[in-house]
Amino acid sequence: MADLSKESLGRGPANRRLRIRVLMRPGLGLKRWLALLALGLALFSLGVGFAMTAPGDPAGPGVFPAVVRSAALMLAGMGLGGVALHRIYGWVVRGASQSQGGMDILAAVEIMQNRGRGPRVVAIGGGTGVSTLLRGIKRKTGNLTAIVTIADDGGSSGRLRDELHMPPPGDARNCLIALSEASPLMEELFDYRFNADSNLGGHSLGNLLLAALYEKQGGFQEGLEAAAEILAVSGRVVPVSNNIGLVLMGETVSGRVLKGESAVGHAPDPLRRIWLEPAGAVANEAALEAIRQAELIVIGPGSLYTSIIPNFLLPEIGEAVAASQAPTVFVCNVATQPYETDGFGAAEHLMAFQAHSGVSVSHVVVNSKTRDLPQEWGQAAVPHVSHIAGFKGAVIAADVVNDGFPTRHDPYKLADVLMSIERPPSNGRPKSRETTGPVRVN
Repeated sequence: MADLSKESLGRGPANRRLRIRVLMRPGLGLKRWLALLALGLALFSLGVGFAMTAPGDPAGPGVFPAVVRSAALMLAGMGLGGVALHRIYGWVVRGASQSQGGMDILAAVEIMQNRGRGPRVVAIGGGTGVSTLLRGIKRKTGNLTAIVTIADDGGSSGRLRDELHMPPPGDARNCLIALSEASPLMEELFDYRFNADSNLGGHSLGNLLLAALYEKQGGFQEGLEAAAEILAVSGRVVPVSNNIGLVLMGETVSGRVLKGESAVGHAPDPLRRIWLEPAGAVANEAALEAIRQAELIVIGPGSLYTSIIPNFLLPEIGEAVAASQAPTVFVCNVATQPYETDGFGAAEHLMAFQAHSGVSVSHVVVNSKTRDLPQEWGQAAVPHVSHIAGFKGAVIAADVVNDGFPTRHDPYKLADVLMSIERPPSNGRPKSRETTGPVRVN
């Protein structure tokens, strides 16, 4: 059947046939109420018929007078019809609440039904990369958890972190917006950034709201859950740790030590290693439980050293992923990132991830539709490969690039690829915490 998540159902014979197939699909939650409405109308009509055909015979055949039989049938029909109409109204309201961008209500309800039956997916990362992934995969499943890093120290997030002694809210805000089913206006408000000339200059309204909820609810996780209700989020967003004040540290190949995510993300020469301070931070139990329950674990896309790897600098995260029997997919970026991954190919992305996390993934997704990028962008497309030497898992080469924004993934293309990966109850072997050694492209 066609994917109704990408476009509404239009007009014409083909789309009418598609509508009929959707309506006939079991579990849609509409046919039973339409049948009940038809039964109610039939009973009401039968009662009216009795009243009209026996006006001169008050008693009529049988024990009960015709007027009693007529009234009973009409009341039963009205009752059944009323229940059916109430249920149909609720069905339409739910469909309308899920419908966005002119999407047909029938298509929206189909998506909603599919989500409830979707697999338990965990996405690990941060920044715009994972939020892009979430926009696509939320159309496939509502059983979705985004685990985000809390080491950001720049911009609005960094200011709130320093002034309020709270985890930086930026990455979590991006994920909440991506998973939101609220009206577009609510999403725009949450992402609104105040003018730089004001005292609130640089802050986004969503960050300020998360800061207020953090103080009111008594914790960052609790604040995120409250924000999820406001935004009608499909899924959950959880911080990788509840520790406050974690600082990302880095060392370059020249021996220079960098402090803070902003400094690491603008390293003057290639990075040798990164770590978190202070030592001893522990992972969020909610994140660990989501990984244990996952049927599919997706790592990335996003900034390799500042959004993806920091989550795995908490040893419990890597241990939980390694112990999972679910497919574990590393999504390679479609383009290099200035400073962080200049000159990296798919092998180098994977090697850096493995070296810091100790996790051996089962799949790697690589973009197959590459094109040259303007030199002034300072980025290069990650070359297409179908095999990575030393990697024992599966390399999936597919067109996952955003044609209008060729340095990022297309959320719907990527979601289609990820959901096509077979998810057996058990893949037969725990994933090792030991790296497979250096990997290189043949």
